[in-house]
Amino acid sequence: MKLFNKYKFSDKSQTLGGTISMIMGILALASLIYGVYLSYKQAGNAGLKVGSLGLLSLMLSVIGTVIGLMSFKEDDKFYTLSRIGSLFCGILTVFMVAVFLMGI
Repeated sequence: MKLFNKYKFSDKSQTLGGTISMIMGILALASLIYGVYLSYKQAGNAGLKVGSLGLLSLMLSVIGTVIGLMSFKEDDKFYTLSRIGSLFCGILTVFMVAVFLMGI
């Protein structure tokens, strides 16, 4: 016997910025993982390829964080993807800045 049915009586949708932020976070993570894979495959001698993938990952995560935070201004929307995307991109940003600072 079900006590509660999960009906949604709302015409709200996810924020566009939250969706974009989440996609950018996934792309940033994918470029980071691919860069680590290339570096491992070439025994640490990947050079410019890995550096450019790391920089791409940093830029995508910073832009994703900004877009995700700006999406909270949209009215009458669900903010789940905005929260997840902003947090995910923010964590990636901090991680990538730490990696770049360790390399200096």
